[in-house]
Amino acid sequence: MTLARRLARPEILALEPFDLGNRELDPDAIKLDANESPFGPLSGGNIAAGVNRYPEPQPQRLRAVMASLYGVGPEQFLVTRGGDDAIDLLCRTFLRGAEDSVAVTSPSFSAYAHFARLQGASILDVPLDAADFTLDAARVIREVQANPCCKLLFLCTPNNPTGTAVDPATVLQIVDALPDVMVLADEAYLEFGDTPSLAAEAVARPNLLVLKTLSKAFALAGARVGGLVGPAETLEIVARALPPYPLPTLSIAAALEALQPARRAVHRERIAQLLAERERVAPLLASSPFVRLVHPSAGNYLFLETGETEQLAARLVADGVRVRYRPQAAPGGIRLTIGTRQENDAALAAFGVAVAQAAPRTAEIARDTKETRIALAINLDRAEPRRIDTGIPYYDHMLDQVAAHGGFSLVLSCQGDLEIDPHHSIEDVAIALGSGLKSALGDKRGIGRFGFALPMDETEAQVLIDLSGRPFSRFEGTFLASHIGDYPTEMTPHVFRSLADSLGAAIHVKVNGENDHHKVEACFKAFGRALRQALAIEGKGDTLPSTKGML
Repeated sequence: MTLARRLARPEILALEPFDLGNRELDPDAIKLDANESPFGPLSGGNIAAGVNRYPEPQPQRLRAVMASLYGVGPEQFLVTRGGDDAIDLLCRTFLRGAEDSVAVTSPSFSAYAHFARLQGASILDVPLDAADFTLDAARVIREVQANPCCKLLFLCTPNNPTGTAVDPATVLQIVDALPDVMVLADEAYLEFGDTPSLAAEAVARPNLLVLKTLSKAFALAGARVGGLVGPAETLEIVARALPPYPLPTLSIAAALEALQPARRAVHRERIAQLLAERERVAPLLASSPFVRLVHPSAGNYLFLETGETEQLAARLVADGVRVRYRPQAAPGGIRLTIGTRQENDAALAAFGVAVAQAAPRTAEIARDTKETRIALAINLDRAEPRRIDTGIPYYDHMLDQVAAHGGFSLVLSCQGDLEIDPHHSIEDVAIALGSGLKSALGDKRGIGRFGFALPMDETEAQVLIDLSGRPFSRFEGTFLASHIGDYPTEMTPHVFRSLADSLGAAIHVKVNGENDHHKVEACFKAFGRALRQALAIEGKGDTLPSTKGML
């Protein structure tokens, strides 16, 4: 027997290691096993600054931003190293060993029992309904009340791995019936359903805490940033179990970048994309010869009951698709994270479901300067949503005209130094939009490439465009008015030059008329119409519109 084994606590030796799958086996696999976001973090700045200093034990800015995000005061939020750390903190704070116990509702997140056993505590398991995994509040209350040693109750809402939504009223019924038990409502996946948060209830009840994380909806699983919502006095006691500097500086910086107001609209659009994919994928999986049942889900994943599991597992490995197996939850249980459309289509193919695959023409841009912070999401093959906020209402209206007449979805937000002048915001947004269009176009196969004259009352605007990859801008037209609202008319030629440079296009604009409002608007509308023609996929969509063989 080794020295480590002789000295280790029996509780440690009895612990099973976390079932995280073999993540090192195929680092290039399609990762649909860990409920991570398939998107990269929205971070455009230099987040490595300041790593020569220890971080704040509770980073004030991050604590305030996250507390505001969840609708509570900073003193009612405790920042932790992801949700796992919060669970571990509660166990270390409240459990004294074999004399205490923890209640869980299985099947659920395995970390609850793991960290409780780490402290030597026993586990009171109250199973969910075997048919649909619903929570029986009366049974939970009855069994916990019969166990006077129970100090903690963990409720996952929505539940992991099954995706089952939990009514907040059910949780509060349990909380109020167990005043001497600390209840944790784990809301790690709440953003992917329509269930209201219990955060406001947690700050008003001494025995309710709510777990939050930035790992899922905010694409920061690798940064390990989460926290607890609850009464200030409770959190102060829990914080005593924290190490001196729990969060790395890089994680703090990454979280602050991702939570900028300019990023929020894109995060909401990402969640909407994942929900749309979840609704698309679920019925397709139900048609798989390997799938017996697809359970309803309120998370960014689906829980499946499958058959012929060995054959299915071999297909998934062969296709490089990684899932999480949960046979303890149900026979042939598999939790499949919702990824990008391409990732999901690959998973469907492994499950024996044939779908027509097309490369998505989408892009996300996060562009930060000392003058502006911009985030945008663009989808050339969808007309909605269109949500634009630059802080310059007329410019918002013009950009909306471009997207509406161009026939594409645009979510764009900009925080700029408008207290100085609109110039930087207008210019940088045009650069970001051009960059987004260029990225979404990909290899440009199948596009029309060229494209528009547009009359608007007394005004006529003509926009000619060539998505050639060679930037050039020409603008013919003048304006008598200096501003339309807060928008300087002199910026109009500059907008099209910035678009031409960042998009890599030749853009020729010619406008004449009497009313400057009409003239500016006609330019943007005509540009949108020109884009619609140039972006449209023609024929089979596999031909490059160039005799050179490249664009």
